[in-house]
Amino acid sequence: MWKLMIAEDETTIRKGLRFAANWEDYSITIVGEAEDGEIALEMAMERQPDILFVDINMPFLNGLELMKALREHLPEAIFIVISGYDEFSYAQQALKMDAFDYLLKPVNKEELIKTVKKAVKILEKNNRRRQVDLQLEDNKALLKEKFLQEWVTGMVADDEVRKQFQLLSIQLEGPVGISMFKVVKEIEESITQEQWNDGLISFSMKNIIKEHLKAHPFSEVFEDPLGHMIALLPNAEGEVLMRLNREIKEYTENFLGKVIINLEKLMLTQLELPDHYKMLKEEIASYHSLSPMVILAKDYIDHHFFEPSISLNEVAEMVQVSPTYLSKRIKTELGASFITYLTKVRIKKALMLMKDPHLKIYEIADMVGYSTQHYFSNAFKKVTGISPTVYRGGAKSYE
Repeated sequence: MWKLMIAEDETTIRKGLRFAANWEDYSITIVGEAEDGEIALEMAMERQPDILFVDINMPFLNGLELMKALREHLPEAIFIVISGYDEFSYAQQALKMDAFDYLLKPVNKEELIKTVKKAVKILEKNNRRRQVDLQLEDNKALLKEKFLQEWVTGMVADDEVRKQFQLLSIQLEGPVGISMFKVVKEIEESITQEQWNDGLISFSMKNIIKEHLKAHPFSEVFEDPLGHMIALLPNAEGEVLMRLNREIKEYTENFLGKVIINLEKLMLTQLELPDHYKMLKEEIASYHSLSPMVILAKDYIDHHFFEPSISLNEVAEMVQVSPTYLSKRIKTELGASFITYLTKVRIKKALMLMKDPHLKIYEIADMVGYSTQHYFSNAFKKVTGISPTVYRGGAKSYE
């Protein structure tokens, strides 16, 4: 049903407009009547009518002022202006303000119905257009998801990538951050786990990620064929990318009651995407060979590396085992001691941050958990074989 509102200060005319026809025969229901412009404005904002009968000459707020106030909020509403003979100049102004039509008092019943029937045809036409637009948007979203899935898996040639960017309105400018999120099904933290099937988990994760990336309008979020949720962040900075992912991970884990693995990389060009995606996919796949205890420990280290005080005792307490036992399990399953693994994680994050030329080396050292640049430089050289300064100079032998 289309919603009709009557704004007319004269009771007799207002009643006449209400009972001029059996409006339900025209798929119309009357949602309100207002005797002055201020009441009409408040009522229209609340009830969102599709058609308004608007008297030109009303107290407090006249018809023209009412139309002007509502046009922004009800862009597709149809205004039918009611005016007297001595108000014709106002009616002309109303038509210039995109009023649908105007009728002179006393309103002729047949003319009123004829005008309303024309208005309903316009509303139906606009509604069909909206439905088509929505369908096109849905189809475009499906096409975009399919393209992104094929692109990250290396199935699209570079020249075709550029073509699809144009067709699908994809804008991934500057350095692009790629983030991968995956639920660890081997570990269930929520006693209500049966409420979350795979479809609902994917739906929730996608919406949560999109919500956190609202401030980045050209970001893209999609699910790959393996059930990983992928986020692409244009004009990305390493520091912002890591902070956003940390927020998304924490929020999603609290919402779903599940452990979420999150990995990220920063690409300087779009052409690097398939290679970076492959590396992230292989790293996540490696989790399947780990015990739940080491998965939790690894995940904790991966997301608390920036804390200078993080220790084996702290991680062991989190997974509720002894430090000695955890140390052995980390060594066996990750092939490195706790401190060696922590150092590798810190340097890996530092390498991403060093792609930002505006960050100083001492700032990066602090961001990855080192109290001084000296300690950071020693750790960096131990892992990569070169100093941070040399790396920054172009000898990027470790990535």
